[in-house]
Amino acid sequence: MASEAIITEELICKAAEQLAAEGMRPTNETVRELLAKWTSTKGGSYATIGPVLRAWKARRKAAESAEPVREAAPQVVLDKVQGWASDMWGVALELANGRLASERESLERVRQELEAETAEALALAEKREDERDEARRQAAELTDQLASLQADVAAQTERAVAGEARAAELEKRANEVHDDLKAERARRDEAEAARRTVEAELSTQRADVARLSQQAADLERELAQVRGELARVQEQGAAELAAARKEHAEGVAAQRAQHDAEVGRLKDAHQQALHDQKQRSVEVIGKLEASKQRMEAELDEARKEARDAAAQLGRVTGELDALRSQVASQEATIRGFTAKKADKT
Repeated sequence: MASEAIITEELICKAAEQLAAEGMRPTNETVRELLAKWTSTKGGSYATIGPVLRAWKARRKAAESAEPVREAAPQVVLDKVQGWASDMWGVALELANGRLASERESLERVRQELEAETAEALALAEKREDERDEARRQAAELTDQLASLQADVAAQTERAVAGEARAAELEKRANEVHDDLKAERARRDEAEAARRTVEAELSTQRADVARLSQQAADLERELAQVRGELARVQEQGAAELAAARKEHAEGVAAQRAQHDAEVGRLKDAHQQALHDQKQRSVEVIGKLEASKQRMEAELDEARKEARDAAAQLGRVTGELDALRSQVASQEATIRGFTAKKADKT
């Protein structure tokens, strides 16, 4: 780092000496703060300051404890106590050296405690630096994940738009199929109405045939009556002819011939009319039966087309529901991504 390049061992020692001269205990934190003021940087890392500061403290303690304190007796003491001054001073020196040794032990304990605290602080600082590096790495990963999520959201949005377009197209097709189905139903209704009309006409024709058959039977009965009347007339004519054969032979013969001719003509005309009527009735019935079969076939075809259209409408409706579910799921996914992005932001 740029700050570590500026912070040198000499600068660290200088800061520690100034703090000690000001009556402050040099620690990693106080030295770092002072270096930050001097260099207008962060003051260096604990990993750089710690070893140098520990070496500086060790050198200072070694210099302080290099030799025991030995001072010459004051002149005033020598003047006042000449006889016993040397013994008294020796006792004083022993007491001073013992006290100094005790203070050295205390200072050693303090030094060890400080070194332990310093090591713990350095470990904590290194841990914080590792955590900072890990945080930076995680931030980079989150940035990459965010970019990936944004790409996924864009892709999901495109798929959702495509799904909406597909759903609109299918809905349009469903409407067209629905319209076709309505048209097929209308044609089926028309065919059904035509079939009912044909059946009504067929019933009417059958009624006409029955009526004509009844008329033919009536004619047959009338013919039988005419024949009976003819037989009666023939019997009566025979009697009259027997009674007046000679007088009316020619007149009776002419009348009989004329009557027979008239009866034959009426019979032939009746038979021809009955045959023509039956023939026309058969033709009409055949045409109506053929029309009925054709209409029933068209009605069956229309029903089949309606069933096919209904099945196609069901399939299209199923596809439309599936696409709507897919679009809803994609929209939920997009909302989830957007919410996660907002939370991370």
